[in-house]
Amino acid sequence: MKPSRALFLAVLVGAAIWLGTRLFASSGSLFAQTQRVVAVLSLIQSAYVKEPDIDKLIEGAIEGMLKRLDPHSVYIPVSEQRELSERDLGEFQGIGVSFVIQNELITVISPIVGSPSDRLGIRSGDRIIEIDGVSAYGISEDEVFKRLRGKKGTKVRIKIIREGLGEPLDFTITRDDIPINSVHTSFMLDDSTGYLQLNQFTATTSTELQQALRKLESSGMSRLVFDLRNNGGGRLSEAVACADMFLPAGYTIVSRRGRDGGDDSTYRSTDPGTHPMWDLIVLVNGGSASASEIIASAVQDLDRGLIVGQQTFGKGLVQNTYPLTDGSVIRLSTAHWYAPSGRLVQIPFDNGRKEYYAVSYPDEGSKAIEEKDRVPFKTLSGRTVYGTMGVMPDSTVEDVKITFATVQMIGNQIVFGLSAQLAHESKYSANDSFEKFNTEYSVSDSDLNRLLTEAKKQGKEYSAEALAKDGVYLKTLLKAEIAQLIWNDRTNYYRVLLANDVVVREARTLFPLAHLTASHWH
Repeated sequence: MKPSRALFLAVLVGAAIWLGTRLFASSGSLFAQTQRVVAVLSLIQSAYVKEPDIDKLIEGAIEGMLKRLDPHSVYIPVSEQRELSERDLGEFQGIGVSFVIQNELITVISPIVGSPSDRLGIRSGDRIIEIDGVSAYGISEDEVFKRLRGKKGTKVRIKIIREGLGEPLDFTITRDDIPINSVHTSFMLDDSTGYLQLNQFTATTSTELQQALRKLESSGMSRLVFDLRNNGGGRLSEAVACADMFLPAGYTIVSRRGRDGGDDSTYRSTDPGTHPMWDLIVLVNGGSASASEIIASAVQDLDRGLIVGQQTFGKGLVQNTYPLTDGSVIRLSTAHWYAPSGRLVQIPFDNGRKEYYAVSYPDEGSKAIEEKDRVPFKTLSGRTVYGTMGVMPDSTVEDVKITFATVQMIGNQIVFGLSAQLAHESKYSANDSFEKFNTEYSVSDSDLNRLLTEAKKQGKEYSAEALAKDGVYLKTLLKAEIAQLIWNDRTNYYRVLLANDVVVREARTLFPLAHLTASHWH
């Protein structure tokens, strides 16, 4: 046995005895169970066929223990924790581009607004062929992050090729703080209807939301479509701060209750006049979880507006983060949160993770919770809502379902590649009016059929049947990508895409009902 391993096990045994002795009075079996773990580790160390990696065994044991608790208590290794911390703080340092690897090259989807890449004129569709004089052909995503991210103030040289230019372009970019925006996009759908898409809850979310709402209000917004679809949640405190913007002062937004009362809290709205009481519709689906559900359930329980879309994920647990000495983290569920009506949205996980996630996603069996098992609660005005099943929309609208073949083709960047060709072939440039393009331009059937050819060029199979079934969706997606490429503006991408979004279209027809639902606030 290596001295380091022997020392490790000696320390582990000592720690286990100390822990067991401390807890023996409250749980006599815990000491015995701890001894079992140490015995197994000792046996593996001494008798396993080859020298074991103790670190990996310990990590596996920790992960295994947490998996037996609930689906959201997890162990986060050091490498993953750094990335999660950056996301939670809402920023990282680098050059500021979103990208895909297409045909073995880094292809820019869009520069992040206000980033060094944006300021220097990097455009959608640019392909990075060199980084600091080294070819980027065949590079992996992980390697892109390593070579383009870096400390603020450091420089990186890149060479790009751009459609329509004969020679490559050289850029020297000084890295800077790059915001990870929670507000994905916001703009006016018409003269009175604002649209805002929120994709996460980080340390900067409420600030971003406040700024976006103020901008929409200055543009004449008197009603809002608030899109929380596929927003997996984040900070509870930020969800409360965001919900507070929609409510008068003094109303319960959410309550949290722990096992012994030590983690109990009630969060109430505080600001009586943050924003006018414009009509509100919140969009949700099976990917709307946790902090998103806090907002959706508060809006529903207080009859502040309508919830439209599909059943939400059903995560009613609150996690606290506990750092370990090596920089890794345990995220442990320590409380449930409850909506203003008193309902818990958490879907049961007694039958294991597989069944839990099947119930949580509507496409995978949301009917698993029988009607007889639904627990009824009342909203502020007396409407019936249910607990233990996520947040059920006031109006269920199914989104467009595309074939698996089309999902694969989009993932293989075939759509993005064809959109770059179509953008280059079009008569439009960044000097033209987007509104004119949006009115006049359409993707033709012959353009669409080129997807089959492009798929074959990459050695991919794509069926004409899938193309026919998903034709309308694909034409819209291609046009949206073309708009992004020509104007280098992600807002134009969403303006095109949302024109054929069936959930958004249906939501806009429901504003009279949303107004009636919230009539006690007017």
